[in-house]
Amino acid sequence: MIDFRYHLVSIIAVFLALAVGLAVGSTALSGKAAAFLSAQERRAIAANASLTKHNQALTNQIAADQAFAQAGSQRLLGGVLAHEKVVLVVAPGADDAVTSGITAALRQAGATVTGQVDLSQSFLTTNGATETSLTQLAQNLAARTGLPPPTQSPSQVGGQQAAAQLLAASLLDSPSGASVPSAKVTADVLTGLEQTGFLTANAMPAAANLAVLVAPGGLPPQTGSAVLISVAAQLKQASSGATVMAGSSESVGSDSVISNENISTDPVSTVDNADTESGQIMVVQALRYLLAGKAPAQYGISSGNAPSPAPSLSPANSVATAGGHP
Repeated sequence: MIDFRYHLVSIIAVFLALAVGLAVGSTALSGKAAAFLSAQERRAIAANASLTKHNQALTNQIAADQAFAQAGSQRLLGGVLAHEKVVLVVAPGADDAVTSGITAALRQAGATVTGQVDLSQSFLTTNGATETSLTQLAQNLAARTGLPPPTQSPSQVGGQQAAAQLLAASLLDSPSGASVPSAKVTADVLTGLEQTGFLTANAMPAAANLAVLVAPGGLPPQTGSAVLISVAAQLKQASSGATVMAGSSESVGSDSVISNENISTDPVSTVDNADTESGQIMVVQALRYLLAGKAPAQYGISSGNAPSPAPSLSPANSVATAGGHP
């Protein structure tokens, strides 16, 4: 039988070894460890200072770029969309500054902003009840207003597609230009969708020939991509292709509404930095490009996007340039 004193000695030896280890670690090794940690701290502080300086330089550069864009906006925008009519369709959660900035740029370009339609969050809901309600509502409104009945689709957003087809037909000239929706038709469609809580109309838009769809704000991933892509497709069809989707730079990234639009089967032109002066100019230029028959393109700050369309001068400036005058 092992004596109890043996156990006692073993326990004492273990605690003595721990005590010696702690003593050695806190004395003999502390100098090296402290020096290492101090060196790491200095490196981290230096790296942070360098990044802060670089970030400030980039911030200053962006501010300078936007100041330059603002200073040159009259030359880049004046008369570019003269006599054109534009309607804005705004997604839930869109940045108010993006919407107001685009509106100001369009007006500076000589366009008439015929009105603004704000989609509600319920319009983005894709459950069975919403799909059924929207499909039936679109059919009823088409019958009431004399607009062509919406195309039936087995898509999971078939209801929104039907409503968007009717909405686009009431807001925009037909592709052939032969049929312009009357004020009563527009009012009946918007009132029907507004009374059921699917949208809000600011005043009562008149018929337009161009459309801008303002994408949701906030960081990606964003909800509602499938619905908004369907809305964009209907606006594009009703405007003979002259539709642009625009959003803010904070929304850039994988699974954002704009990035999903860019890879859709029938994309519209997109601008992903419309919260900036230069991005708002791009929205106008993108519409002008579409009116000139150019294919939809991607503009903004995402990798692979065109940094800017080539500046288009106002008609008066274009004539002067062609005549050889500065």
